[in-house]
Amino acid sequence: MEREVGRALIPRDADPSMNAINPKTVWNRVLTFAGLTVLSSAPLLALQTENSGGALRPDQACFDVQHYDLVLVVVPDSKKIGGSLTMTARMEKASEEISLDLDSRLTVRRVTVAGVEVEAIHTEGRITIPLAKGQGQPGQELKVNVLYMGTPREAPNAPWVGGFTWAKTPSGADWVSTTCQMEGADLWWPCKDHPSDKPESFDLKVTVPAGLVCASNGRLMGVQEGDSGARTFHWHTSMPIPNYSIALNIAPYETISRTVESIDGGAIPVTFWHLPENTDKAKVLFEEIVDHLKHLESICGPYPFRQDKYGVVETPHLGMEHQTIIAYGNNYSGDPEFDYDWLHHHEMSHEWWSNLLTCVDWADFWIHEGLGTYMQALYLESRFGVEAYRKKMEIDWNRIGHNGAIAPIAPRGTQSMYFAGGVPDAPGGDIYFKGSWVVHNLRWLMGDKEFFELLREWAKPGTGGEPRFVSTDQMIQVASSSAGENLDWYFDVVLKAKQLPALTAEVKDGQLHLKWSSVGEKPYSMPVEVQLGSKRVRVECPAGEGTLAVGTQDWQLDPDRWLIRQR
Repeated sequence: MEREVGRALIPRDADPSMNAINPKTVWNRVLTFAGLTVLSSAPLLALQTENSGGALRPDQACFDVQHYDLVLVVVPDSKKIGGSLTMTARMEKASEEISLDLDSRLTVRRVTVAGVEVEAIHTEGRITIPLAKGQGQPGQELKVNVLYMGTPREAPNAPWVGGFTWAKTPSGADWVSTTCQMEGADLWWPCKDHPSDKPESFDLKVTVPAGLVCASNGRLMGVQEGDSGARTFHWHTSMPIPNYSIALNIAPYETISRTVESIDGGAIPVTFWHLPENTDKAKVLFEEIVDHLKHLESICGPYPFRQDKYGVVETPHLGMEHQTIIAYGNNYSGDPEFDYDWLHHHEMSHEWWSNLLTCVDWADFWIHEGLGTYMQALYLESRFGVEAYRKKMEIDWNRIGHNGAIAPIAPRGTQSMYFAGGVPDAPGGDIYFKGSWVVHNLRWLMGDKEFFELLREWAKPGTGGEPRFVSTDQMIQVASSSAGENLDWYFDVVLKAKQLPALTAEVKDGQLHLKWSSVGEKPYSMPVEVQLGSKRVRVECPAGEGTLAVGTQDWQLDPDRWLIRQR
């Protein structure tokens, strides 16, 4: 393996953290770089950035990230970037080396540990960093800096296949965004690319050309003006944040802002960064944004990132749940079935179901997408009534592909969860629509009072109000506690098996006999609602079987379609 080498973007005597960034100096250096041919002795090897997460490697399991500080210059004309990433981490286990992930399309210029340059190796999308004696001991704090530059991957189909999107606004201005949920943030900055380790806080200082604005995560700490109109935006995220959620959004944005009162009386700063061409449409959508926020607070509890903001930004791609800066690219088009903007509501729901409550492994991806999808049905029910709720659930049902278990037991990467067909048993869209139905059926099982209390309990922040990690099994434990019974029998079948349970019904001697069957013949005790004449009867099915005296009356199983089962 060869170390990648080439021309340095930043002089070797520069402050590695670049906390006192000079926009003029850095901008001029990157403009010079933009016209250069990048030199590298390393071939472009098979990239490991196409998949995020999976089994955690020992050289990353050994440390816990505390903070990232990313200083970045973006050059839209040449589609190049140059950056300085400083990671502060704490060693959890003894190790002689650690690693960070960074796409091999980008070139590493220098790596330092505690200010001392080391012989790091960058190959196959991984930077292997040796540690000096004493640095790799448990409890030791590490400060690692990586200087890098290059032409980042361009997103071929954002947001599903990610990278940079270099677009133009209707007026011809530069319009830049990043998306990387599937591939990981290492597409454009060095990081520990795994969902189980969020930095406790994040600083981003990004320099952009004249006339452009950078909208990003957290709170805007300041803007530095440079020569030729270049500006550096300093964004600070004060709470733990998923790596893939860090986002650049660059355009000649204008803003609409308002402070909204939270459900608990606190203040939520809300801002919509929109293109100047869409001011009138943005004003209309802003009112719906506020309505969505109030609804989700009523279901999930107070908005969790009030000390930073709730932000929405118009993007050249459809959307993404970037924490405190939701990407919106639905073209103000609403929904073909219902009078609401489904895209914004879904992405906003992820502030609770993804950013506050984060799956510890991508095998638990349904927690983000299934619950986020179900929130839309609850919104439609609150706004348009129960028939809209049922219609939405039927639409979701018809989109289930029965591709694979939506909560597989072993760790998974994003590719083996999201893209059905490319990988055996990848659930794909089932994490959305089957996941939504799992929660819908749970509502029938528990009853509304206990169910809505459970949603609040699931979405509860940590003791200090901070985001927290959860696994599927932890979600099941909380649900069981709320229900007052062990619900493993339910979740093991509907989450961890590919095939749905089947319900058979037979009338003999005036008795309706109901029987559930499931993969592996696991006991499945879901009650069944029966329409009997003009009455609704809930038939309990302990050990998977139940009976109801029907005589000669007409009967119908599950008239309101609560049950997730083979049809």
